[in-house]
Amino acid sequence: MATMSTLSEATRFFNEQFPEGSSYNSRYSQVSAIRSGSNGQDANLRFQRLGNQLQFLASLYDKLTASSILKESVKTAILATLTAMEDLKNSAGQSLLLSNANLGGSPSGGIVLAGLVITRTGVYHDLDTANRNRVALATDSLANQITSWMDSSSNPSYNALEDTVSCWRNQRFANFAVNGPILHVGGLGLYLDLLANYSSASSFPKYQTLYNYGAYVMDKWATLDSSGTQASLAIGGLLSINSGRKFFPSSGYNAYVGMGLAWLAHGVAYTGNLGTIPDSRLLCDSKKINNFYRNVFHSQANMKAYEISEPADFTGGKLTEDTILAVVELGYTRTEIDQLLAGHVDSSTGYLYTLSWNGDSAFLVALDRAVRTAGETVFLETEATDGSSVIIAYSRVGEAAAHRAMAGFAGMLQRGIPTVTDGK
Repeated sequence: MATMSTLSEATRFFNEQFPEGSSYNSRYSQVSAIRSGSNGQDANLRFQRLGNQLQFLASLYDKLTASSILKESVKTAILATLTAMEDLKNSAGQSLLLSNANLGGSPSGGIVLAGLVITRTGVYHDLDTANRNRVALATDSLANQITSWMDSSSNPSYNALEDTVSCWRNQRFANFAVNGPILHVGGLGLYLDLLANYSSASSFPKYQTLYNYGAYVMDKWATLDSSGTQASLAIGGLLSINSGRKFFPSSGYNAYVGMGLAWLAHGVAYTGNLGTIPDSRLLCDSKKINNFYRNVFHSQANMKAYEISEPADFTGGKLTEDTILAVVELGYTRTEIDQLLAGHVDSSTGYLYTLSWNGDSAFLVALDRAVRTAGETVFLETEATDGSSVIIAYSRVGEAAAHRAMAGFAGMLQRGIPTVTDGK
């Protein structure tokens, strides 16, 4: 298995995926479309993707040497992204930088706040005054929104934090989608650690609520194996399969929960530095999700982590007809199940790159091999001689893959993971 420098591959990714890069390839990149909205995505998803871009660009900028020629190109890309975010409006015509970013089930608010925090702690100091003020105002505004949202009546999940857990086939699930709230409070955790002026985590007035969000992930909603070292979460919800998707683990959902837990650990155990991994149970909980998927890789011949998988069997197998029929017997319709499956057939093993934020480098090596084995890659003909990492080849699958790769690279760069692999 060949290894490559994470920083070099992140630079290659920037050059290929961003229009400002030196080898931009429009066949694979949709960065421009995300900025302009020309691909028809709704504003909230565009906002989420721009948050991924901020995380990646600010992290890469931060790790490049001062003498690097590319540094100026990255600065240009960051400024272009910030400008695009300022031009992005919600349905009321307000700037999404300064308005409520659909806090709740959507993960966009927390993903953008994390990107803004990373930008504020690094590239911010090299921005001009206008853009510096814009970043500072947006960061503080979004952090304040999430702080207010945490225990307000507008928070759809707050009253459900201590709800009784429901079960089916030993699969536990929350009565709401956990990934959005965990990413919101995770982004707030980064903000509190790196930018706020509290002397300790416990001095934050809403510390207990903040901690509860993280602790309840495993205590109330996760399904663990008998050893307590592997954990998966079903996609919770109140109403129907089609709107709530309960019972079923999902690679993208679990990866975002694990990323949010890794961020939130900063809000309950201050470090002052993204390169320092917090000594927190929340980090251990995040890694339990890694352990679940490592077992999934070993259980599947194609090493694929499915976007919708069998419930609570710890193999992560593809949803079978027997399970579908069992769920239908509970009162759901076959149409609902079929609609659910139809919406989750894209590549999904690579979604797990966002778990890089918990710093588990051994898991990332296993993930590279799994993504390559699962066929979720596009290697170029020229790479028979010059090569590329699996995460680069995965990013070419589509815009969702590219933006998960951005979050993965950001985590690897910030956590000091020095190499990526070709997955062989």
